[in-house]
Amino acid sequence: MISYCDHCKVYHLEFGNLFFRFTEDGFLHFRNYVVGLMSNRKIFLRLSSENVYFCLTNAELQELKTLVLLQTDEEVLQDFGLTFLQDLSLN
Repeated sequence: MISYCDHCKVYHLEFGNLFFRFTEDGFLHFRNYVVGLMSNRKIFLRLSSENVYFCLTNAELQELKTLVLLQTDEEVLQDFGLTFLQDLSLN
């Protein structure tokens, strides 16, 4: 699931048991990085924190690409100030 918090001005990306918070620039950089990856074996994604990586299978990488690229109508949760850009859990 991908959402945007108007109050915090950050994107939240939930994928499996991972949760990320990105600025708009950070999200665009992460999306472009993920979309540019190609492999038929396990992929290690390096995070911005030093010495932090996570490992994805090729199928998981394809799911993550789908999640960060899929566009749907925005749904706004006014009580929390969250805009859901993608309400789909792939993992």
